[in-house]
Amino acid sequence: MNLTQRLRKLQQKSRQQAFTLVELLVVIAIIGVLVALLLPAISRARESARTATCKNNLRQFGMGFLLFADRDPRGRLTTGAADFRRDGCYDKWGWVADLVNTNTARPGEMLCPSNPIKASEKVNDLLGKDTTDAKDGAPASRLIDGVCGDATWGGQSGGGGSTFGGTAVNTQERAALVARAFFAQGYATNYAAGWHFVRSSPKFDFDNSVTPAAIRSVNQGMKGLAGTLGQLTLRVMENAPVVTSNIALLGDAAPGDIDEAILAQTIAYGPLLADGSTPDPFANGSADKETFVEAGELLAEAFNDGPAFYADPSSGMDLMAKQSDLTTEIDCELNNSCAPPTAGSNTYLQDTRDWFAVHGGGNQGSCNILMADGSVKEFFDSNGDKFLNPGFPIPDNLTEQEYAGIGYRNSTVELSPTEMFNGVFLIKLSKRSAFE
Repeated sequence: MNLTQRLRKLQQKSRQQAFTLVELLVVIAIIGVLVALLLPAISRARESARTATCKNNLRQFGMGFLLFADRDPRGRLTTGAADFRRDGCYDKWGWVADLVNTNTARPGEMLCPSNPIKASEKVNDLLGKDTTDAKDGAPASRLIDGVCGDATWGGQSGGGGSTFGGTAVNTQERAALVARAFFAQGYATNYAAGWHFVRSSPKFDFDNSVTPAAIRSVNQGMKGLAGTLGQLTLRVMENAPVVTSNIALLGDAAPGDIDEAILAQTIAYGPLLADGSTPDPFANGSADKETFVEAGELLAEAFNDGPAFYADPSSGMDLMAKQSDLTTEIDCELNNSCAPPTAGSNTYLQDTRDWFAVHGGGNQGSCNILMADGSVKEFFDSNGDKFLNPGFPIPDNLTEQEYAGIGYRNSTVELSPTEMFNGVFLIKLSKRSAFE
């Protein structure tokens, strides 16, 4: 083979290799385009699956509440909110305890998978981070019921107190007790209750010492048991002028307030405490270990605050005050003609900011909410603020700081009154008997 033939052969081989490289680059480019197209679809499919799981969780909870009501002598759907300081010990009182104790569900194992938050801010109350005193008129006996009042747990003591298994407040020993006695037993959640579900209605009385005479809320707050009629019952639910499919029970929880929703201790158990060197007093020779939530993690809201109105940019939303005049609210609900809830209007809507659009994103974000008939409705966040506005008249010209304090970004109604009742009274009152 002469030199010319060799050169031609080398040129041909080079061209073949070049074509092979180009083909490889084309294939890589096609694969890249396909991956770019498929990743969003895969992400959407995963979120769709998480949303379906969330809805199924809520439906199972709903069946559990109805079963609980059938067995309860008073026909209550629940014994209250999952809120230690207001309603009682987490393993005896509140909707989470009701489901676990009736073997209908274990909420701690049925968290909403789309919500990155894994526990309620009330865990800090179990730890004793601030105080364990009764709040908003809670019966003191409920605070020392169950595990919360026991000096030992599993025959062991934390050696630092007379309650919560003998543990001192806000210690790793207390955190290990909370991990074993509550979290490991299913007493945990990242769902938030609706106010009507756990409080139903304000307590009220007739005040004829003023002119004109008025129907007023009692001298208690709207978040506690002392100022409200307590848990929703079958009798109220089934005889309300509101269809059961519009009475909200439970939904995806919002992040809690920063000043009380940062977990103080790691909730974990094992042969050693979270520091890795101190023996866990409740291990009892077991090598089992598990971590549920890490110290410093953000926690979720527990339940909606109740009737509220928009006040002004500086204070944002205000709850119904003690001794509020309810006459206007009663009238307008009877006539379906309530004015926008603002300062001085004496009208109210439910403060729904403890629910959050955890599914999807942007203007397609949504929140799943369980209704009293057992159905689950999906409500969409149309303005991207993650909260769902039932109709509060939020101005369009506030500062970013003011909007951040309020949560709702505008007046867009995202919880339509045709889909959810966000008034005050599930029992419609008449003034006739008071004024005749």
